[in-house]
Amino acid sequence: MAKYSCKNCGAELFFDPKKGKLHCDYCGTDYDPSEYAYKPEPDAAAGAAKDQTIAQPGNEGTGADAAATDEKATDDSTGNLVVYKCPNCGAEVITSKDTVATTCVYCNRAITLEGNLAGTFRPDYVVPFEKDRKDVEAAYLSLCKKSILTPRLFTKQATIKKIKGMYIPYWLYSFDGDASIQVLGKNTRMWTTGDTEFTETSSYSVSEEATGSFRYIPADALKGMDNVLMDSIEPFDFSKMKSFNPAFLAGFYTQKWDDDSKTNEPRAKNRAKESLANAAMANVGSFDEMHIQQENFTWTNNKAEYAMLPLWMMYTEYKGKNYIFGMNGQTGKIMGKIPKDPMRIAEIIGGVLIISQIIMMIIRVLGVM
Repeated sequence: MAKYSCKNCGAELFFDPKKGKLHCDYCGTDYDPSEYAYKPEPDAAAGAAKDQTIAQPGNEGTGADAAATDEKATDDSTGNLVVYKCPNCGAEVITSKDTVATTCVYCNRAITLEGNLAGTFRPDYVVPFEKDRKDVEAAYLSLCKKSILTPRLFTKQATIKKIKGMYIPYWLYSFDGDASIQVLGKNTRMWTTGDTEFTETSSYSVSEEATGSFRYIPADALKGMDNVLMDSIEPFDFSKMKSFNPAFLAGFYTQKWDDDSKTNEPRAKNRAKESLANAAMANVGSFDEMHIQQENFTWTNNKAEYAMLPLWMMYTEYKGKNYIFGMNGQTGKIMGKIPKDPMRIAEIIGGVLIISQIIMMIIRVLGVM
């Protein structure tokens, strides 16, 4: 289990989205994640065997920290659940066997399980969070307040606290594409001579080509995620992408991929096909009718890379249905739908009537006086 300790006071560090650094809440010191060396294991087995605290430069670990460093994760896995012993408070942390980063529910210590970051599960990149909890709560409440019919459940603190910062595993696809499209275009001309109506149809066969280079087309790598939902939080600014370091995960939750790159590759290429087809069709010309007769796509220089992308997310159940709220942790783009409760109108009217009665009572009392 990886732990990031302040070199100044030894307290736990968490990644601060606003600062873009690891931050100590006790002494206020900030550190660039690169100051905490990351030496990935060559394979998953070796990584799992060394799931313990990272030694911190300038703070080699003495006393309690040294004990935490020597504390290994306890794997009592049964099925999809794994039990780890928190090196900080000793509590048992129950999580999925695919979990990469989480927090201890007892002491709130950030826990990074490096054994799940090894081998093919080691990310190449990470897009750090830029929006913090205050940003997401403000955006969420603003979304709720757009309608007076928003159910009370959605604005309760207990619901808001369920919003969780997550790094979602994504495959990033890069490739070059060539498209050739054959289109049948038709123009129709109609005219009338005397009592006779004439129709003339002219047909044209047009062939066009298009070429494009595509970089970092994202596709989420979790089977349990709704692909349409995940696509809706894009785009991400990949110019701010960093080489992966687990220090960016401190304080957030994430899982390793469970949907491989080959399975998701068609999603990325379908998006590229649409772009190439539109580019080719732009040169076809204008016709009354157009029908694609044939299209061919070829792909070269194919490459898939693994990245962690930031997302604030919340699942809430209401009247037997699941509702999802999410916000892009980098750009702040919001997704999700808040339901409407018609009974809220009755509650509002009832509240107005009660207030009116109180006001009338005060007026009558003042009148008597």
